[in-house]
Amino acid sequence: MTDSTPEQLRFPSIPGTTIRADFQGGGLSSDIGPLLLRGVDRQIGLTDRLNAALDDRRHPSYITHSAQDILKQRIYQIASGYEDGNDSNTLRNNPVFRLGAERKPFDTDDALASGATISRFEHAASSKDIYRMARALADQFIAGYATPPEALVLDMDHSEDAVYGQQPLAFYNHHYQSTCYLPLVIFEGLSGALVTAVLRPGKRPTGAENAMILKRVLAHIRKHFPDTHILVRGDGHFSTPELMQMIDEMPNTDFVFGLGSNTVIHRLAEPAMQCALGKWADVQTWNDVPDSVRVYEEFTYAAATWHRPLRVVQKAEVMACGENPRFVVTSLEAPTPQSLYEDLYCQRGQMENFIKHLKGDLASDRTSCTTFLANFMRLMLHAAAYVLHQQLRTQALQHTQFSHAQPSSVITRLFKIAVQVRQFKDRVILHLPTACPVKQLLHTLTERLFVPRLATSINSS
Repeated sequence: MTDSTPEQLRFPSIPGTTIRADFQGGGLSSDIGPLLLRGVDRQIGLTDRLNAALDDRRHPSYITHSAQDILKQRIYQIASGYEDGNDSNTLRNNPVFRLGAERKPFDTDDALASGATISRFEHAASSKDIYRMARALADQFIAGYATPPEALVLDMDHSEDAVYGQQPLAFYNHHYQSTCYLPLVIFEGLSGALVTAVLRPGKRPTGAENAMILKRVLAHIRKHFPDTHILVRGDGHFSTPELMQMIDEMPNTDFVFGLGSNTVIHRLAEPAMQCALGKWADVQTWNDVPDSVRVYEEFTYAAATWHRPLRVVQKAEVMACGENPRFVVTSLEAPTPQSLYEDLYCQRGQMENFIKHLKGDLASDRTSCTTFLANFMRLMLHAAAYVLHQQLRTQALQHTQFSHAQPSSVITRLFKIAVQVRQFKDRVILHLPTACPVKQLLHTLTERLFVPRLATSINSS
């Protein structure tokens, strides 16, 4: 005989009262985030662009969920903190996630896609689909500007994506001491907007590979912003002859890269380092000895493989633990050595935060699919989730307490709000907690995101 008693949760009682819980709440959800993400998506048209990039090769007779529906579901789930595709098995019946995908919240025959459908969708992507989606992300970045900007700063970097299975093209990388992929991500350094992302094998990229990728990105941006000055920034492993020559030959485009040292560079940098050592000896007599002294200088240098001599800026730093020389190479001529190093090159450190948002908060390193292209597709989906968060933060949440919040903070404090969903014949009502701590912020945010749907005109005969 089966036990018909509903499953209950027990909690410590309070004086005179016991506390029990069950799962009979009905139309409840722990997330309001999908509706906010849908508001951002409708304004910027992200999933429309990504859907247009895909070639859905499924037979129409067997399609229950369109590619755009799956894109919305998967991207909204990732952006709400559910990075695992198997989460779809439970979230497909979540009333708020259904509303986010423009479905009725409680229709029994209108559930979202299951985890298996999500997996088949990711594994069906072709190389052409992936290329067009990466291009669609760049188009989305360009569309973020109402008018051509005067300047753009493109920050490039590779990020370790450790893998733990037998994923194709994952190699052992000695620098990271792990078997990994090494995706390339490009952000706009001033706004934090993602330009595009490329999943790569785990081996160190060549200069020719980096130049090939960046050349396509720059050429695409130039079609829309022909007069914009573009500065490309990166650390020392981007200062390769192929990449520097390619950028140097483009009009109105410059670069500033970190530069490794060698015996010739050390010889050219020796006068500035001796000057820094002298200043360090002088400050030892001060009452408050600084942590370090720095001297900035510049010189012209050309390796045998470089296309021409280039300007090298040197930071000669001396600390209690010893000398700390640093070098950057650039095609810029105007900034002073100190301004170029501190105000231009060092500011690329902000990109580490953007990578943390993409990789740490939105789990872009969940590349556990069985094919390389499926993992590339996953990176595109996580990159799209980043775009939604970046637009939500910089546009809809502007001048609020979350205007500089990272995605994990937005998810925890703004998306994870209990909501009761009630469906009527012609409307859906959402009941949020009376004691909601961000009540006023949600009112402001939803007003900013609200775009009324245009009424369909009916021509009378």
